[in-house]
Amino acid sequence: LGQGTLEGIEEGAWNEPPASAAPQACRPERKGKKKGPKPLNPNLPRISEVVPDPDLQQLICPVTGKLMRVGLVETIEVLSRVPAQYHVRSISRNVYVSQAGEAPVYSPWPKDVLPRSRIDTGVIARLLTGRFADHQPYHRQHGQLARFGVDLAPNTMVSLVKQACEKLYPLYRHLIKQVLASGYIQLDPTPIPMISEKKSGSVKQACMWTYRALDGPVFFEFNQTKIGTTPAKTLDKYKGLLQTDGATNFGGRPDKPDITHLACWAHSRRYFVRAAEAGEARADAYLDRIDRLFYFERLARRWRIKSETLRRLRQRHSLPIIEKLFEMARDYVADELLLKTPMPQAVKYLLGHEKSLHECFAHIPSRIDNNLAENALRPLKLGAKNWLFLGHPDAGPQAAIMFTLVENCRQAEINPEAYFADVLARIDDHPASRIEEFIPQNRVAQNHPAEK
Repeated sequence: LGQGTLEGIEEGAWNEPPASAAPQACRPERKGKKKGPKPLNPNLPRISEVVPDPDLQQLICPVTGKLMRVGLVETIEVLSRVPAQYHVRSISRNVYVSQAGEAPVYSPWPKDVLPRSRIDTGVIARLLTGRFADHQPYHRQHGQLARFGVDLAPNTMVSLVKQACEKLYPLYRHLIKQVLASGYIQLDPTPIPMISEKKSGSVKQACMWTYRALDGPVFFEFNQTKIGTTPAKTLDKYKGLLQTDGATNFGGRPDKPDITHLACWAHSRRYFVRAAEAGEARADAYLDRIDRLFYFERLARRWRIKSETLRRLRQRHSLPIIEKLFEMARDYVADELLLKTPMPQAVKYLLGHEKSLHECFAHIPSRIDNNLAENALRPLKLGAKNWLFLGHPDAGPQAAIMFTLVENCRQAEINPEAYFADVLARIDDHPASRIEEFIPQNRVAQNHPAEK
């Protein structure tokens, strides 16, 4: 089946139900990865070792009495690790002075060194990766460093993170502009616990917003309260598609003529899943049809069909299912919609977002779910179980900057520690007009050696 073609999809695979397929007389040969140990990463450095030969007496053949010869050489590859080592760099430079009292002349310190903090970017990169990629609290990293004989207090770590944020802020601003210029944004919030300044020892709910371009970069934005107008301000000049999950308790969503709202069928499906789990048999009919919609979308992405073909397939296959879903919802007993049980709530959500759920299929390219934004938020939300809460309001914007860069590194599949070490060492002398070169996705395209 050729890429972007319509023949074969409409008559064959597209019409197959998502549940099961008809049994075949002969099962085709299984394709994919073979069983057994996986080969080790070829990009890892190799260190050769040779096992010493047995004693000479063991090499004498007991039958012929002659010395045995080498028949073959066996080689195995074993993943190994050298424990991390910290050392002190003693860096010297000559300072030239004039007898006339003129200003001294000297060479600058290396770019990867913070002279006042007496630390280099390699240590800062390890700190940032541990905190924002591995979600290790500062006190835990303090204990880890102590095992290597390094005394780096948690408050010093906080100061180093602040310095790194100041250096990387222009890169964060450029990512925001890039996402806002994409024309298609998926938006999703999540609550973040933060220490309350009013009541000692208590926490309050702050909010971290995710803005993700369609299959592109992402940025996070912090707000001290989960109810506010953060997206409305950020997207004040935005024009294009905006996809959300329909939640209404996380701040103002921009409502302008030049913004088209798309809802999330995955979120709608969850309501019917709850209804089915509560024993409501009528939810199965809705779930079967919604699952078929997702099956069609997965099939379209698998074959990477062209935009016009996708539009025709949606009109022919998906839209009739959608119309049937809303017809079933409108036929639902009106009195039951007043109940606060799972099934009426699911039907009310479906009818309440009818227009924006329809919009998911009217724009090419578009997705019928908000899962890209949720996937970007998931590492942050899971990591919060380690660091529990933000200790200060100023930590929120700093966390937004670092989580933004870490998540873009994750999308680009590059090592965030190597990325931070290289960028922090070079960003001060880098032209502001070429700041986009430091975007993680762009560095993959450039095949930068720091991320190999």
